[in-house]
Amino acid sequence: MGTSSSLLDENKSNYIKGQVDEKFKKFAPIYRKQYSLAYLSQIQDELEQRKEEHTQFLKQRAPPESGKVLYEETVRYFDDGRKWKDRFIVMRACHVMECHESYKAFVKGAPPILRLIPTGGTILTTEEKYMEMIDQVCPCTNKVQEDFAPPVADMPGEYPVYLRLPYRRDSYFCFRDENSQAEFISILSDCIRHQNKDFLKKKTCEVKAFLKAFQLYRQENGQYESWDMLIGSDVRGLANLFMEDLMPYLEKELQPCMKSKRADKRRVWFATVEAAYFLLQEHLMQRLTTLKEECKDMVKEQEARMRSDMDQIISSRTFVQSKLRAMVAEPATKYCTEHVQPYLPAVLEEVMGPISLGFTEARDLSESMMEQLCQDFEDADQSEELRQAMFKMSKANLQSCYQKVSGLADHIQELQQTFNYCIKGLANSTEIDLKQLMENLEYTFELLVRKALEDPSVNLTMAMQKASNRVLKQFDYDSSTVRKRILQEALINITLPSIKKHLAPSFKEELPKFEQYIFADYSNFISVENLYEDIIHQILEKDISMVVKEAASLKKFNLLTESRYNFSVSSLSFTPPGSAPSSPGHLTTAPSQRMPLPPSPLLGNGIIANKSVTVHSLNSENSTLSQALPVMGNISDEQNKTLLEESSDDVITETSTSITSAETKPELITTTIATDVIPTPVVMVTEATESASTSCSPKGDDATFSDFAKKSTIAISPICGDPAAETKDNSNPTVSSDDPAQIKILIRDESTNPIAVCLSIQDAEAGDIYKEFTDKQIMDLPEKASETQSSPHLEEETSPLGCVKEIRDLVMEVIEVEEVIQTCKDNGENVQKFEEPEAIV
Repeated sequence: MGTSSSLLDENKSNYIKGQVDEKFKKFAPIYRKQYSLAYLSQIQDELEQRKEEHTQFLKQRAPPESGKVLYEETVRYFDDGRKWKDRFIVMRACHVMECHESYKAFVKGAPPILRLIPTGGTILTTEEKYMEMIDQVCPCTNKVQEDFAPPVADMPGEYPVYLRLPYRRDSYFCFRDENSQAEFISILSDCIRHQNKDFLKKKTCEVKAFLKAFQLYRQENGQYESWDMLIGSDVRGLANLFMEDLMPYLEKELQPCMKSKRADKRRVWFATVEAAYFLLQEHLMQRLTTLKEECKDMVKEQEARMRSDMDQIISSRTFVQSKLRAMVAEPATKYCTEHVQPYLPAVLEEVMGPISLGFTEARDLSESMMEQLCQDFEDADQSEELRQAMFKMSKANLQSCYQKVSGLADHIQELQQTFNYCIKGLANSTEIDLKQLMENLEYTFELLVRKALEDPSVNLTMAMQKASNRVLKQFDYDSSTVRKRILQEALINITLPSIKKHLAPSFKEELPKFEQYIFADYSNFISVENLYEDIIHQILEKDISMVVKEAASLKKFNLLTESRYNFSVSSLSFTPPGSAPSSPGHLTTAPSQRMPLPPSPLLGNGIIANKSVTVHSLNSENSTLSQALPVMGNISDEQNKTLLEESSDDVITETSTSITSAETKPELITTTIATDVIPTPVVMVTEATESASTSCSPKGDDATFSDFAKKSTIAISPICGDPAAETKDNSNPTVSSDDPAQIKILIRDESTNPIAVCLSIQDAEAGDIYKEFTDKQIMDLPEKASETQSSPHLEEETSPLGCVKEIRDLVMEVIEVEEVIQTCKDNGENVQKFEEPEAIV
């Protein structure tokens, strides 16, 4: 596009460098202070052992190496000589585009003739839209017709791509078919998004310090609103900021050249701007590198004091914050109540609508692709073709999803009058999260299918269908979590600048007075301005959290509440290992939820425990299993056969069978808890084993009970109705070991009105209340409960997930009772025994 050496002479270069030095002197002290604060926060997290919480269920693939090739193709490229030439274009995982002279040059390892970082780029496909953008950024065209863009008539294909780059020369490509153009645009758009946001998402001290310093620097100049040119690295972000102030100077200096009748004056303008931009970046890089080294040396000297005086620093910071809060809280809360809260529901609707449409489109696309795989591959012999199909699935074009998200620009315009917010950054970050979620879904599905292929006995079609259902459930959870985070961050970024701008005149001059409350030794570790902004942020965040929770409770945009996505770990237990730390297996979960149930301590030598467990609820018509089994106390010496509970008096019978010899029959060992009865659940657990000899078959009415005698059972019987009547009916609940028939009568009385709880309404209606499932499936109850929670047959007061939790808690507490009894036996205390006929449980 022409040279700029004659336009950017030594005087102009020196002026640009001088402007950079002057502005950087104001920026450097802010950066130093923020660097110390960021490093202090890092030390505090280390001392308090804070770790980032991971709430992701889908597995995440390890990031590719930066040099991995994502795209390579021979493309028609418009070079500096204004001619179309074949160039070999390569885009790598570091999101950089390389333009090689040919494929042979690339294979030989020759350096590229052009290495392009597309930060801030805009992709257009028509000359009209491209020239409209050029007219907006070039101040000296006055709509003069000029051969600036590549002539359409000379294009070697019908599908052009115009890449517009801020402060740099543009690039042009051409394709012969639409599919090639779409593939190129998809990869290039992804590179632009990542170049814009990846650096700013890092959690290092350098990035945190830069972002906060950049914000405070702009606020000192009265700029509180968001800014769409804060993109790329720290050097590029500062260069974009300084170039805004430099553009009027360049326009003034180049005005004589622009008045000439030269046909290439646009190219002269853009070439000069590019030269100034590169000079500014180069000079800024040197200054910023030196500043970072100084900050690293500074915090090394301060680290010892940070660690030794951390408690005092925190106390001092808390004291200053309390003083600030007393001054700021009331006016900030008043402004939020009057000028922010009324708009939050509308902002939520405008922001979350397009975003949710994009995520829904992505889910539908994934579901259709997985269904197609299930239909196309029914034979395990096609494993290689299946792997290739899943690889193609990972390369799916998400342009339709991105188009839904890009609707943010149309929705948010209605709110621009109230909140001056740039939506481009939100769209970019949302699209990155959407693509990452899609990659996680594909990777998790691939792992599950690969595991199924390893087992020849598995039905491939059924396994793929189950894998599809599983990953879609996990996608729904992760999608809700990601969208709620996006929404909260967006609402804060949209509304917070207006609050700070409104309060600045009142408090800007007052903040320095609070420096007197900070000890001189800790002045580098406490910032009054940071504390002031934290207070405003907390006040606003409280209001925003209420709005988001309300939207989730109303099930808007398929947002899930905390109780709705309380998945059981067993629902994910079949997901293959080797996942990222953010996988469900690494979540903070109670041991009872992520480990199999321990074996019963009542099992003695030679006992083979049956691994299946039967849970049956003996429930009356209006009971809801909302009562929990209290914690058991220790065995009293005076009542060596009775366990006393701390808060309720139940009758709890625990029985287990043991094998004495091949000829003997099963022996029931029973411990009876005899206390006063109140309307609380009765739990009966049987650890059953099979004798080496053949047992008698059940007969008559006792067949059902005899069948259960062979299995480990848990009987849960919430006692409902009139408490007084129940107490009267059970005034003497103690079961004597000399009268086994009483046990049988007690059990049958308890099961007068049985109904299945939290397993299946259909099972209850069919009378199939005795559901068998293994230890692992016990933990899987929430999945099945979630399938039946919307059934119209359930009573409104019954919470399926709550019932499941109660059952699981009761199972664990029964095991605790077994441990207490085993401890009693180990201490030599007597345990009541009696022999029971086979047909009685």
